[in-house]
Amino acid sequence: MVAKDVVDVLLQLSRVLLAENDGDRLTSAQWIALRYFSRANSYSRTLSGLAQYQATTPGTVSQTIKSLENAGYLERDISLRDARSSVFTVTDAGRAVMEEDPLAHLSQEVEHLSGAELVQFRNILRFLIANVGLDRPSHPFGTCRDCAFLLARRGRSVGADADVTYLCKFLKFSLLAADLDNLCRNFQAVTSQQRPETL
Repeated sequence: MVAKDVVDVLLQLSRVLLAENDGDRLTSAQWIALRYFSRANSYSRTLSGLAQYQATTPGTVSQTIKSLENAGYLERDISLRDARSSVFTVTDAGRAVMEEDPLAHLSQEVEHLSGAELVQFRNILRFLIANVGLDRPSHPFGTCRDCAFLLARRGRSVGADADVTYLCKFLKFSLLAADLDNLCRNFQAVTSQQRPETL
C-alpha cells in the first residue's frame, strides 16, 4: 500500500511542477532543455544528449532546440570531437532567462534535507529512472563527481595543497575540477562497494 502512496505522491509532485510553468514565457519542454544545456558537460550538450535525457526521440527535441536558438537563448557550434555533431551552449540571454526559472525554489526546498537524505533520495530516483518501463529502459544522468568512470590522480605534494588531475575513463579525456558537477550522458553510478579510483 505504501508503494502506491509513493507513486501517487510522485504523480502529484509532477503535476504541481508542470503547473509552475502555466502562463510562463517558455514551455515546459523549453525549460527542461535550458536547464539541461546549462548543466551538461560539453560532450553531452547535443541534440541526442537532450533526447536521451528526456527519454524521447531526436525529432521531438529538435523543434524545442530550434525555438530556443531563434529566441537567442542557445547557440550552436560544431563539436570538436565529431564534426558531424553540434554542441549547444546557453547564451547570456539564456542565462538571464534562467534567473526566472519557475522551479528554482524546488532546489531550495530540497536543500533542507540532510546530506545523507539527499544522497539516498537521489539514488532512489536514479533507481526508478533506470528500472521503470523496462521495455524502453532509461539511463539516469549524473555528474562526474560520483561516477564510476572518474579517475583522480594526485600530485606528489601532500595534504590539502596536493594537485589533483581528473580523467574520464569512458571518454579517455582530462576533466577540469569545474567539470565534476556537470551532467553527463555516459554517467555510471558508483555502487556502495565501488568508489572513484585514486592513484
